[in-house]
Amino acid sequence: MTTPDPNRIGGLEWARRTRGTLTSSERRQLLVAIAVTQVANAVGRAKLALGRLPDGAMSIDVRNFEAPDSRLAREAETACAEQSELLAAHSYRTWLWGMALAAVDRQPIDRELFYCAALLHDWGATTTVAHEDFTIRGAERALTCTQAAGLEPDRANLIADGICCHTTPGATVERDGTIAYYVQYGAMADGAGLRAWDIAPHNIDEALRRHPRGPGFKSGLSDIIRAEARAVPNGRFGLARRCGMTLAVQMAPFDS
Repeated sequence: MTTPDPNRIGGLEWARRTRGTLTSSERRQLLVAIAVTQVANAVGRAKLALGRLPDGAMSIDVRNFEAPDSRLAREAETACAEQSELLAAHSYRTWLWGMALAAVDRQPIDRELFYCAALLHDWGATTTVAHEDFTIRGAERALTCTQAAGLEPDRANLIADGICCHTTPGATVERDGTIAYYVQYGAMADGAGLRAWDIAPHNIDEALRRHPRGPGFKSGLSDIIRAEARAVPNGRFGLARRCGMTLAVQMAPFDS
């Protein structure tokens, strides 16, 4: 597995060094990525309306995705349960839809590392800390899980890096690795419908059956985004909110 540069925007060392505050140059880079994503979303929503799925999407069945049987997985599940019901269910849907997207893309992914990253990617959003990006706290909680499970530091850092990077607009597998990329798009498929058009309807339905969104999901997630944007106004959620992230959440192709 390729190790992403931890000092890139959103990487583990970048997050630790900056606490999530973007420079002017970094904001300009991310604005371009957000604009590209918005165009892709518009095209994708048309695909969703027309029911156009990528080759192989219908043959994927999330019921075949099983949680890893490992100490790390159990540690991650315990930590995931520390979150609100809203975030915990979102985390499990992120895992299922991220795995489905990796299968659609024919991208090999470390199931154990991805499971831990998906379950804990929003752990730090339970509370806000002024001038500290929430992904840092999620990454550190994940690292306590890896330590308890005796995971090698290099593999542990891939989880933490993926958590820190998942809110950086425009993630790519080549630059950011499969953990960060599929946490980002698994989460965004749930939160704003991004790449939901690449997931077969039966897999959308199954994930929602197993881990329901609940009637207040859109408003609850929007509240979390606004709180994080206030806590770190020059961070990634602050920028994303100014670019319409909460509106995208409200317009996600789900009832709640």
